Amino acid sequence: MASKAVALASVLVNDGNRHLSIETKDILYISANPPYVTISHTHKDYLCNESLKSISAKLIGGDFIQIHKSVIVNISQVRSYRSRLNGDYDLTMNTGTELRLSRTFAKAFKAWFKEGHRDSV
Repeated sequence: MASKAVALASVLVNDGNRHLSIETKDILYISANPPYVTISHTHKDYLCNESLKSISAKLIGGDFIQIHKSVIVNISQVRSYRSRLNGDYDLTMNTGTELRLSRTFAKAFKAWFKEGHRDSV
């Protein structure tokens, strides 16, 4: 497995007329919501004017991995995954939120998940 890229510590988001810096470790997942993306944070969801592709370029390789054509997740926020018996999987986040892992991204996700939990019991 390739080594992880240097992790981006924070991203800028808008909350009404306020501009905030949120730590990436507290981001659960980011999903496309054209023409925006929704950044699901541990406390709140934020809309961002960037595309999923541009945010992915900054985050993928750190603790983030793509699980669907429209979703990237923070691997450290994934509690578990289970098969749908059709090649797709359901991910359960630490908050209990469930997300679909498409078969296109399943192999890379499972390898990354295993790598991230190698030191676990």
